[in-house]
Amino acid sequence: MRANLLVVLLVLLFGVGVSLLLVPRSGELALQKFRDQDYASARTEYERRMENGDRSAATVMPLTRLYLAEGEVERAIALLEDHVDRHPADVDGRELLARLYQDAQRQGDYLETLRELARLKPGDEIYRDLAVLAGFQNRPDIQVEALTRYAGLRPDDVEMQQLLAGLLAVRGDGLTALDWLLKADDRAEGHIASDSRELLLSLLIDLNREEEAFPRLQRWLGENPRVDEVIGLASQLAAAGRPDLALRLVEPALATPDAPLGLRLTGIDLLLAAGRTEEAQQRLLALSGPVEDAVLGRLVSLMLNAGLERPAFAAVQGRDLRLVPDWALAGLAEMAFRAWDRALLDRMAAELGDGFLADRPVLAANIALGRNDKAAATRWAERAVADPDQPMPDRLAGLRLLDRLGRRAEAISAFDRLALAGTVPDDLLEELAGLFADLGRAPRGLSWFVERRKASPSAAAEQGWARLAARTGDPAEVLAWLDRQPGLDEGVLQDIAAAAAERGAAALALTAAGRVFAQSPTPRNRFALATALLSAKRPDEALPHLTALLPAGGVEVETAYLAALDALGRTEEMTRYLGDKLARGGLTGEEEQAIAFALLDRKAYRAALPVLRARAERLGGEWLFAYADAARKAGAVEELASLLEAQLADPALDPAGREQRAFLLLEAGGPARALPVLKRLATGSLSGPWDGLYRDALTKLGRKAELRQYLVARAGDARLPAAERRSLAFLLLEQDDKPAAVRVLQSLAAGKGAESDEFRQLAYLWGPRPPASALDWIEAQAKAAGTPDGQAAWYAKLAELGGARRVTETLAQAAGAPAPLKAPLIEALAAEGKGRELADAVRAAAATERDPDRLRRYARLAAQSRQRGAAVEAWKALLAARPEDAEALRQLGMLAYDENRLEEAERFLRRFLAKGAGDYEANYFLGEALTARKRGAEAAPFYRRALEQIAALPARGDAVLQTEANVLNRLGRVDDAVALFERLRRQRPADRQLKADYASMLIENGRLQEARRVLSVP
Repeated sequence: MRANLLVVLLVLLFGVGVSLLLVPRSGELALQKFRDQDYASARTEYERRMENGDRSAATVMPLTRLYLAEGEVERAIALLEDHVDRHPADVDGRELLARLYQDAQRQGDYLETLRELARLKPGDEIYRDLAVLAGFQNRPDIQVEALTRYAGLRPDDVEMQQLLAGLLAVRGDGLTALDWLLKADDRAEGHIASDSRELLLSLLIDLNREEEAFPRLQRWLGENPRVDEVIGLASQLAAAGRPDLALRLVEPALATPDAPLGLRLTGIDLLLAAGRTEEAQQRLLALSGPVEDAVLGRLVSLMLNAGLERPAFAAVQGRDLRLVPDWALAGLAEMAFRAWDRALLDRMAAELGDGFLADRPVLAANIALGRNDKAAATRWAERAVADPDQPMPDRLAGLRLLDRLGRRAEAISAFDRLALAGTVPDDLLEELAGLFADLGRAPRGLSWFVERRKASPSAAAEQGWARLAARTGDPAEVLAWLDRQPGLDEGVLQDIAAAAAERGAAALALTAAGRVFAQSPTPRNRFALATALLSAKRPDEALPHLTALLPAGGVEVETAYLAALDALGRTEEMTRYLGDKLARGGLTGEEEQAIAFALLDRKAYRAALPVLRARAERLGGEWLFAYADAARKAGAVEELASLLEAQLADPALDPAGREQRAFLLLEAGGPARALPVLKRLATGSLSGPWDGLYRDALTKLGRKAELRQYLVARAGDARLPAAERRSLAFLLLEQDDKPAAVRVLQSLAAGKGAESDEFRQLAYLWGPRPPASALDWIEAQAKAAGTPDGQAAWYAKLAELGGARRVTETLAQAAGAPAPLKAPLIEALAAEGKGRELADAVRAAAATERDPDRLRRYARLAAQSRQRGAAVEAWKALLAARPEDAEALRQLGMLAYDENRLEEAERFLRRFLAKGAGDYEANYFLGEALTARKRGAEAAPFYRRALEQIAALPARGDAVLQTEANVLNRLGRVDDAVALFERLRRQRPADRQLKADYASMLIENGRLQEARRVLSVP
């Protein structure tokens, strides 16, 4: 009995234990609720687990999806960021985080997450995605690394290898770039992109591996190279500075007896580039007979470049000068001017006129001078100087011409506005350096001459550089250069000595001044030597020179004299001299002030500071600036900043004084110290410089978050002009805050209409496929527009940007919609490809629309959608509104002919051609309509006009040639038509329709045997 009770008890305990195991735990309960779609309870349970410290993937990943389901993207991102920080090797978590970054347009975070995923889970797809994203974000370092790894995994992808090579070349790694290009070219069997070919060829030449290029060039050209391909590759070699290699490439093609003229001229051009002028002359002279109009200009240019002036003049005799391209004709005219060939100059002036000369005003001015027409010469010279598109030699020549014509002041002003670019010839460098020095533009000139010395050294470049370097460059470098130049003229030495003394370059000034004084001991050169001696701290030697100059000297001599006394410690003598000068009286306030600044002139800044500070505190104004300047030079910036801060703290300081001191504090104390003042001024003013200065300070200090906050706040200030708020939106874009920029632009665009600048910028930011929120905004603007025209414009933009379905759904249901709204509806239907609905809408609109532009657009859209009936109705409606509309007449005529309504086609096409000559198609089909109606005599004039118009076309494709053949046949020129059809048949031997048309023409003319041959009928 006891045993039975024991068994029952054990069974009962086992059942209780098992039941406890079946009770769901916290995590299982949350998962069960998640699967049962009880999201609220599941979220509460997962969040409770997070609070209890459970941050495992089993908790984080479901909770992230719950946040996403409820639209809390940023919260989901923050949760995943914390998770991957704790579990850096969790690939699934990082992949989900990358997708969230991408959806949230956080491109920088997306890029870094992709980099980490590539490290954790390397593969070709991840490296390719990383390279594409890095390229979009302009991160070439990351892009190169990703492409390198991708190319190692996918050696078959030659396109990406070419992209990698281009990036490496831009970054200066030409050798590695070449290696990748060689591999890509080999794998592609020579079928790489043209720009990759150009880069490969350039790299091989730069690395002196030209011989390796030839097998590849030959592979690119193939066994039977086209002439244009040969010329193209030869041009690349010539552009890379290797015309000799280019000649080697084209010589085999030139050796054939029937080498085209264009190829022969290219060979002559390469001979000139390679310095083989005599051979080029021989080949030019060997050309027989007159050339075609298209190559006359090139021939003349080559003759001029080869020094064959007489043959060049002969080549244009009896020819229309306008057949010669402008650049070749300009060279011919310049040579005629140098030779004073008055007859040719008169001929050019008469035949070419102002239209030709407008693009080359210097040439025009010289021609006018040669013809003694000073008024015209002045007009042309002024145009040359004022035109920024003129080359630098011409602009400087224009300056010289203005000076020659008595307009010196204008010449100097124009030089000050001149933007130097490109290459200035050596013969202009002396004048250019003189202009830089005389007009106080030495730093700009020195930078230019430094580059010129490196790129193209010459004596003129050296002297120009020396003049300007003495003013603003390295004195030691100029001194070393001076020692190597024993034969310099007085002017160069004077300029160097004066500039060096002015800047305190003692050794340079002394050397130059000593040499020029030894050559010519004039008062000017004596003063230069004295100034140099003072700069060299040799006042005892300078004083005798200055004493000799003092009686007839001026302010400069007196200042130097006082400086010499001060340097020698002869204070009493200096004081006595200045006291005597003051005692004599008659000094102006400016002269007294000059004495007060004597210490400053001798660079005794520290000694002058107490006096200057006292005056600055009492008088402000110029004394404040004088004190600030002296304090900076004396190294007393802290004292200056303290004074400025104290004065800025004074509430009684007027706005002008506050701004003045704020600028000085920014200059003296830097952006960090001036930031609080700048912030107060910027936030308290709607205009003035403070906004820009505050932003510049934040940028320099690297305080990006504060800058973004300030920009957002300022852009939201409705008191600011719209243009300034728009510029702030652009600044937010530069700060990678695209959402804020979009909000600013939306606030500006609201109510302005679909053509506003703000909306155009929004459309650019959204791209061709705006997000749904953007389409919602556009649709809201359309609905809120106050007029039907305004609504129509917004709906048109909505359709254009991918919201065509929204437009059709809205407007198709709007019964009795105003006429302007029909246009966007029709545009939307066309965009969706709904041909039947489009036709119905066009017909309905054409019945009531009277605006010609809208009707024309409806007709074109219907025609593009192959709705001919609707197109006809729209064209007829347009014709009713504008009876003589040329396009409507033409289109109705062509449509009527296509549908064999010959009488109607004739009527419309006759009306169209009554307005003018028309085009060859209109003339041809009117002729065809008349011919079909057995009125061949009436059709003949239209066929002849069509033939003339075809002949005048700049290029004629196969379809045009076939039409020409048909016209020739209609005009009875059957043999000419046959010849043209035969030419087309050789070009398109497999074109059955062409054969049929050809055979039909032959049969029509009774030439049955030839028709059988064309159709291959026995």
